[in-house]
Amino acid sequence: MQGQWTNIYSGDLALRSWWVDSVNDCKYVSIVLPEVFGINNWIRNFSEKLAQQNVAVLALPLYGRTAPNLDLEYSEEDLKLGRHHKNLTTLRNIIEDVSAAINWVKEKYPLKKISIIGFCFGGHAALIASSLKGIESSFCFYGAGVVSLRKDTNSAPIDLLEKISGKLNFICGSSDDLIPLQDRLEIKKRFKKLDPFGKRFSYVEIESADHGFMCEERDSFNEAASLIGWNLLMKEFN
Repeated sequence: MQGQWTNIYSGDLALRSWWVDSVNDCKYVSIVLPEVFGINNWIRNFSEKLAQQNVAVLALPLYGRTAPNLDLEYSEEDLKLGRHHKNLTTLRNIIEDVSAAINWVKEKYPLKKISIIGFCFGGHAALIASSLKGIESSFCFYGAGVVSLRKDTNSAPIDLLEKISGKLNFICGSSDDLIPLQDRLEIKKRFKKLDPFGKRFSYVEIESADHGFMCEERDSFNEAASLIGWNLLMKEFN
């Protein structure tokens, strides 16, 4: 499937997004939230790969206010720049922008279920966005910092769990230094407290996988771990 750039309007702000429609019908449409590297080559390729499975995909930028065309690779210099823009985001802006994306896909496909998929900081944002109404399922891939207090709210994204009505999947690796053991234990504890039988909240920890294991363009890519992540998505969508 071939994607194309399109503008999603969050108020007066045009968010340059990547849209990949699906030829065949599927009950889902996905909103993909990118890493700190923006809607880069890998995010666009992932979106098209998902669309080949009959899932329409909208990749939404998270830095539309400070770097609307951010498209980085995986060097240390690019990582530093991406983190700079990540640190300028606010929870309010994440909510506003994802809400605009939800309205856009609902207008296009009013009967489809909506899933949020986020990677890296996008996984952090996906947990926040999963508290919005109308989200059937969310996949937070190695979303770091979800148990830490955000400076703009003085609360942690995980404090939003009680507002989540859909399914939430948190997927990370045991070798991810950005999600240390203490954080992983806290996530599991909070999931267990609110959903003791695991009907809506799913925590998946993949042995020896590092941060960014889904991305073929990163040194930390792990083929076996990425297959586990991909199969979790396919189980939901099929």
